[in-house]
Amino acid sequence: MRYIPVLSIVLLLLSVACREEITLDLPNDDPRLVIEGFVTYWEESLEQNGAQVSLSTTGNYYDTDVSNPVSSATVTIRDDSTQQLYNLVELENSPGLYVNNDIPIDSGSAYTLSVEYNNEIFEGSGTVLPVAEVDSFTYRYLEDLLFLDDGYYFFFSGRTPKERGINYYRFLIYEDDSLYNSREDILVQSDEFLNEQIDTLQLANYAFELGDSVRIEMYSLNPVIFDYYSQLQELLFNDGGLFSGPPRNPTTNLRNITNPDNPPLGFFQVSSALSGGAVVEE
Repeated sequence: MRYIPVLSIVLLLLSVACREEITLDLPNDDPRLVIEGFVTYWEESLEQNGAQVSLSTTGNYYDTDVSNPVSSATVTIRDDSTQQLYNLVELENSPGLYVNNDIPIDSGSAYTLSVEYNNEIFEGSGTVLPVAEVDSFTYRYLEDLLFLDDGYYFFFSGRTPKERGINYYRFLIYEDDSLYNSREDILVQSDEFLNEQIDTLQLANYAFELGDSVRIEMYSLNPVIFDYYSQLQELLFNDGGLFSGPPRNPTTNLRNITNPDNPPLGFFQVSSALSGGAVVEE
C-alpha cells in the first residue's frame, strides 16, 4: 500500500485555504505624456504625404476608459534641411489627433517633431530612409502546414537596398479595410540575413480565403524605431513567468528637453512607404 505523508496533505490544504484575491493600489498621480507620431513619404502617391501625431496621457491601471486625449498642445514638424516649421492642427472631431497633410516630405530628409505641453517641450527626430523596391505582392494556396491553417498566404518579392547596410521594415496588413492590430500583428523585419534580391518572402501567418480583399503597407524604419517595436513585442508577450524579464517601457526616440526627469512615452516614426495587395481569386 502507498502512503502519502500527512505533512504534505496539510501543506496542500493550507495553500488552498490561504489563497485570496489582492487588489494592488496603483496610483496615477503623475500621468506622463504619450506621443505617437508619424511622418510618411509615400513613394507611389505623393498626395498622401504628411504628418500625424496622437497625444494622450497615461491613465489609472484599473480604468476601463483608456482614452486620455491631450488637447490644446502646440505641435510642429521641422524640416531639418531647410529649417522650415510646419504647424499641425488638432482635428475637431478627434481630440488629441494633430495633422498636417501639406508638408513637403522628401526621401532622405530628416524631420524633428516638437510638442509643447504643460510648459514643457518634447522632441524627437527621424530620417526618411528608402523602402525596398517591390516587384510584387503575390499569394498562393498552402495546405498541410504545421500549426497553420490551410489557405492563401501572401509573399513579397523585390530588392532591398543592401548598399546602405542593414534595413528595417514594418508591414501592416488589412483585410477588407480592417487592420490586423493585435499584439501578434506587430510585423517588423530586418534584411540582415536576406539577400539583396528577395524572392517570395512570406509576410505573415495569415490564411486568407477566396474573395478576401487584402492590402499590405510596407514602411521603412529607423533602427531605433525597429528596436522600439521589437521591445514592444517582448513587453506584450511578457507573462511574468519565471523566465520572463522584468517589464519595461520600450526605448523611445523622444525626449523632454526642458525636464529630462519627465520623459514621454511613445515614438516618432519617420518612414518611406508603399502599398499593394489583391482580392484573393483562384
